[in-house]
Amino acid sequence: SCSECVDEMHHLGSLVKEGAEAMTEYLQNNYCQLLMMPQNVRSILPFTTPTMLHAIVQHYFVDGAVHVCQTMGVCEARRYTCEECVVGLEWVEAYLEDPIMIAEMTVYLGHNFCLDEWENCKEDVAVHFRPMHEMTMEKFMIPTEICNSEPVCTGETAKPTHHPHTTPAA
Repeated sequence: SCSECVDEMHHLGSLVKEGAEAMTEYLQNNYCQLLMMPQNVRSILPFTTPTMLHAIVQHYFVDGAVHVCQTMGVCEARRYTCEECVVGLEWVEAYLEDPIMIAEMTVYLGHNFCLDEWENCKEDVAVHFRPMHEMTMEKFMIPTEICNSEPVCTGETAKPTHHPHTTPAA
C-alpha cells in the first residue's frame, strides 16, 4: 500500500545510520587510499559521507516519501510484499545512482549541508561526493540483501519505530 511504501521510505534513514560505520571504513580503505589522500583527510572526509547520505535520504526519500511512492505507482490499495520491497528499493537505487540526481544531490549538499565556517566543504563536496557516493551505492545499495533482512521478507512482525520528533511515554 501507499502507506507501507511511505513507511519504508522513512525507514531508509535508519538503514543509513546503521551502515554508517561500515560505509566510513569502506571509503577509508578504498576511496582515500585510491587517491593517496593524506591521513588528516582520510580521517575526516569519509566520516562526512554517511552524514551527507543521510541528509540526501532525509530530503529526497523521507520528506519526499509520498512523491517517490507515487512515481513508483504503489499508491493503490494492496498488500505490501517482499517482491514489492525489492522492486521499491530498486526504484530508490535508480534515483540514487542516476547522474542527474547525483548532480542535484551535490548542489543540494553544497547549499544545505555545508556551513560557511566549514573550511573547503563546498569544494570537497563538489570534488568528492560523486565518486564516494557511487562507491558507497555499489557496495551497500543491494535491494535484495536489504529486503531479505526486513520483516516483509523474513515473516517477522515489524518492530514499532520511535519517531524522532515525538517523546516516548514515561
